Amino acid sequence: MRVITLIGVLLGLFLPFGTQAGEPGATDILKNVHLRDRGKDLIWDISLDLIDHRGNTRKRTGKILRRKLDSERSEQVTVFLSPANIRHTALLQVEAKGGDDYMWLYVPALKVTKRIPPADRGDKFVGTDFTMEDVNLGFEYKDYIAKVLERKQAGGHPVAIMRIEPKTDTLKRALGFDHSITTVRVDQSIITEQRFYKGSQEIRRNDASDVRKIDGILTTMVLRSQDLVNNHRTILRVKKATYNSGVPASHFRKQTLAREIYR
Repeated sequence: MRVITLIGVLLGLFLPFGTQAGEPGATDILKNVHLRDRGKDLIWDISLDLIDHRGNTRKRTGKILRRKLDSERSEQVTVFLSPANIRHTALLQVEAKGGDDYMWLYVPALKVTKRIPPADRGDKFVGTDFTMEDVNLGFEYKDYIAKVLERKQAGGHPVAIMRIEPKTDTLKRALGFDHSITTVRVDQSIITEQRFYKGSQEIRRNDASDVRKIDGILTTMVLRSQDLVNNHRTILRVKKATYNSGVPASHFRKQTLAREIYR
């Protein structure tokens, strides 16, 4: 009995904080979020409501197209289709092999495609409350240090509440926050809430809801982002999700953005 007890103590010393034998640690949880099955490719038809502090709402529609490159990398285009003044505005994100990802923003009013530097990852995406980082459906887990604060059951799912911090001060400046408190459904590898902080002040909050299985793939149908400093929020709804339809590789090229072919 003393031997068994000693083994148990030693396991407890070497397991990450809040982790029991057989449970994934914080880094594995984030990696699973990044690698969650989204099919070989996807097309989401989306609507967005931008709501200001007075409750006034501006509406937008658009698409998200994503294509898998290999076991860990994808490329993605997020494009607006309405209203007319931002129609065809598009962001291309390509996960690179090592180093920083590539991001290109096409601005149709200027007929310009400009490179988005890594330092702008935390900038708001074309007037919404989502950042350039948010609209990337992958989660760049290698850029963060994570620690499990609590594990519990919520809504029939095992949940991990984690403290996540960008690895460097440069990343913190680029992303616009010092750390987040992030809630993940561990069995589904879905982030359901993120609370972003600068110092001790919560500045922004994201949450996800209405998870459905479409073509066998778990899909979060509603995403919200709230700017707590300016009292502004954006609600993104997935109106239609299509998977494994064979989206052409040519749709994910810098030159294609300016052709305004997305419908």
